Amino acid sequence: MAIEATEAMTILRAKADAKRAEQLQVRTGQDDCLGVAPGDLETLARAWRQDTPFPDRLTLAQALWHMGTLEGRIMAAKLLTQARIKDDAAVWAQITQWLDSATGWAEVDALASAGSRRLMADLSRMEEVEARAMSEGPLARRAALGLTESLAKLPHPSPEEAAALDRACDWLPAFLEDGDKDVHRAAQSWLRALSKHHFKRTKMIRTARN
Repeated sequence: MAIEATEAMTILRAKADAKRAEQLQVRTGQDDCLGVAPGDLETLARAWRQDTPFPDRLTLAQALWHMGTLEGRIMAAKLLTQARIKDDAAVWAQITQWLDSATGWAEVDALASAGSRRLMADLSRMEEVEARAMSEGPLARRAALGLTESLAKLPHPSPEEAAALDRACDWLPAFLEDGDKDVHRAAQSWLRALSKHHFKRTKMIRTARN
């Protein structure tokens, strides 16, 4: 049975932890944290995705995004995190709109995780991702890394996937030298993911930095 947004937020608030919320505020710099454990968020998201089909799930995600808590926004992203979504244009559009308005890396990372599935479903979206990669805003650059990290993890990319991976690798050296620490750390994580299946390419990128 599909869950309503007000009920969903009541459940999230019931799992709030003040100490965890305080720690999360320090880490993220955002003061609207409930302190819900990541494991609880993932368990709830899995259940709500199963019980709420599209387009109702998109409506639920939109309502949670606007309810004024970090966990609500993260849950909105998690609700849209799925490998296969039929007619996903509205979902991609919503994810990119939220990325434009996100104010912290926690939302950006959750949205990028959802968006990476939509990118892999339609690699023509790399044009939009590249615009973020070239942005002056550090959150946009971090989003570009998150959106493309699935490409870095592919052991045997198709020709189309390989072309998209080439584009992302072209951005990586600049990200590894990025003055923003959150972008720099995300780039290091991206490179580690690449190294698992593309050691020679990873070595070339590291060598080029020296």
